[in-house]
Amino acid sequence: SFLLYLNKVDSGFLISTDMPYPGRNNDNYVGLVVPEKFKKRWHLIRRPDYLCLNKILEEVDELDVCHYDSDKSYLGRFSTYRKLWPKMKSEGYFISDDIEDNLAFLDFCEEVRRDPVIIQTSDNFGNSKYIGVIVK
Repeated sequence: SFLLYLNKVDSGFLISTDMPYPGRNNDNYVGLVVPEKFKKRWHLIRRPDYLCLNKILEEVDELDVCHYDSDKSYLGRFSTYRKLWPKMKSEGYFISDDIEDNLAFLDFCEEVRRDPVIIQTSDNFGNSKYIGVIVK
């Protein structure tokens, strides 16, 4: 959906980090559903966040939208949120998936003094999932 929008307005770009599952020989599935016409606005980095995020953040001035869906551990989330937040533009949207896993998102919201919007969804099995959103 981000790439659809960027293509429509004909500006901006999306940086994604993603890794195939180790040992499953599924490298060619990462980004498979992205139509070729959208790839000019997309930079896919096939490395774990902890190996490339600092370099990415050095190269960008600010982020309009950040969608976090990576390391699900409390420490992994919280430390990455702290790296991303300073790069967020004023009134930018910070989104985090699967916040029901631990309290990292809510603790981070408290640290940056933002009231989150919590969106309830469900997975393919009917289990509740939650997405958190804050605005800088």
